[in-house]
Amino acid sequence: MTLRNTMLFKKVFGCLGAGAIGDQLGRPVEGWHYLDIEKHKGRLTDPWEESDRTGGGDRGFEIGTDDTALGQILCHAYLEKGGRITVEDYAKQWLEEFEPTRFFFCMRNTYELLKMGYSPRLTGALNIVTGSGLMAINPVGIYHACDPEAAYGDALEMASMFQRDLDMFIPGVIAGAIAEAMNSNATVDSVLETAIRLAPAEKMVTFDERRFDNLKDTIARAVEIGRAAGDVFAAREGLYAEMLQYAAIDPQEVFALTFGIFAASGGDTEQAMLGGANIGRDSDTISSLNGQLCGALHGIDSVPERWVEGLYRGAGAEAFLKTAEGMTELVMAKLERMERQVGWLRGMLEGNGE
Repeated sequence: MTLRNTMLFKKVFGCLGAGAIGDQLGRPVEGWHYLDIEKHKGRLTDPWEESDRTGGGDRGFEIGTDDTALGQILCHAYLEKGGRITVEDYAKQWLEEFEPTRFFFCMRNTYELLKMGYSPRLTGALNIVTGSGLMAINPVGIYHACDPEAAYGDALEMASMFQRDLDMFIPGVIAGAIAEAMNSNATVDSVLETAIRLAPAEKMVTFDERRFDNLKDTIARAVEIGRAAGDVFAAREGLYAEMLQYAAIDPQEVFALTFGIFAASGGDTEQAMLGGANIGRDSDTISSLNGQLCGALHGIDSVPERWVEGLYRGAGAEAFLKTAEGMTELVMAKLERMERQVGWLRGMLEGNGE
């Protein structure tokens, strides 16, 4: 069996590939109200419509937005290291690959500070809080497949390089949920339960008053709204009523809308990604995150074939696949090390019992 035929690769590529497709699907309506989407576009259903219309069918178009680009940089940091990374490893990869014009101001600020020699353990401390930390943290969840706690901890460290507070803890929860989704026995309920369990219950410190002052209550209520709606499109009204914040890039809002849509979809990959795109607000990120969660849970085969075919037409598609292969090999190597460690521990315990 070739690597690309394994379920592990399909989950890794599913997480990365569906994330990129969702990013592309929600891209045209970023910042819109869902009612304006309905009025002017009906419902978004084709992630490649815009690129095909502008002649991008010849591999000339870029896949996704800054979300996808950042996720690739994080993957490359893992591949360059050949295993678990530190924030210093991530910073080194930023300095090699980061193109400032593609990213938001908080990230450009970190890049300039890194170039000046500041420690990546300091560069995020005074940045404005946006959703940039959570949007492309999925490689951490992939690397720590089946270990949500390790994913949570490492995601906080990676996000801290350019974010603080809310947008450190939320990436931790998302990475932990993806790590759970990578488990062969994972279900929609187990992913949601993991996310709720990892979400901090401590009161948040923000510049404004909020309906929910901690992340555990936020996600629990968003999931409740999504489950009650039973449909990703019906869930929008309730999620808007209770979960919107001062701006679409607010991480608490993106967090809530993402898991509300995921719960409403019942884990159906196509519906989750459509719901994320058609909810508006930070639509590219919300659709991407739903693609990441469902892709990790069900694999790339759960994504509509016509959508995946469009991914292959994008610029750098083969490099994208190679990155997915590399991440799969890293996870395999890590699991083999863990098996040896378990065998050693079992031998020690048996020896102590004699």
